[in-house]
Amino acid sequence: MKAFIVMGRTLKAVYDELFLCVFLSLIWWLGTATVLGAAPATVGLNQVANRIANYKRVDASFFWESARMNMGRGWLLYLINLLVPIIIGTSVFFYLSASGWLRILGFVCIWLFIFVLMISQYYFPLFWQQDEPDIRLILRNAVLLALQHPLYTFLMLLFQILLLGISIAITLPLFLLAPALIAISANFALAGMLQDVGLAPLPPQSAPR
Repeated sequence: MKAFIVMGRTLKAVYDELFLCVFLSLIWWLGTATVLGAAPATVGLNQVANRIANYKRVDASFFWESARMNMGRGWLLYLINLLVPIIIGTSVFFYLSASGWLRILGFVCIWLFIFVLMISQYYFPLFWQQDEPDIRLILRNAVLLALQHPLYTFLMLLFQILLLGISIAITLPLFLLAPALIAISANFALAGMLQDVGLAPLPPQSAPR
């Protein structure tokens, strides 16, 4: 299945760029801790992750350059990615704690919450995969990709949740690797689908000679 192949590519890429991943993860945590640097750090991290997923040259300079670009759109996408799941998650608890027919809305919100998590993994990868970052187009394409490839998208989401869970359980990888792991996984998830339609480069060993 395609999802498991992409998972393997993710782990290999992180291993190949281990020191860069550790550096970028620590910088991401630092930027997030300052609050004002949260969105730029996420944008920069995903630029590097997107280049890795598209088999392009990477180094820390792409992070710093990208973190300074598209500040307004970067923050808008970051807030959408952060606030929408919180709002829906709060609705889940509210409606499930209610009585009568309102509880039905709680179960509807659970499915909506899962779907939002599925599409949100494509937000920042699409930010850099598209020729020009456009928030409306990013949201539209993320929804279409999830609807067209629901099982693949769900499996990649589970993979990222598993990576995060393992990182939290072991603790140290949460700070040293988790941000880069999740970003690279999401970008490989997007690239894996686009490769099937010729919109992303194949892995070097798979490219036709």
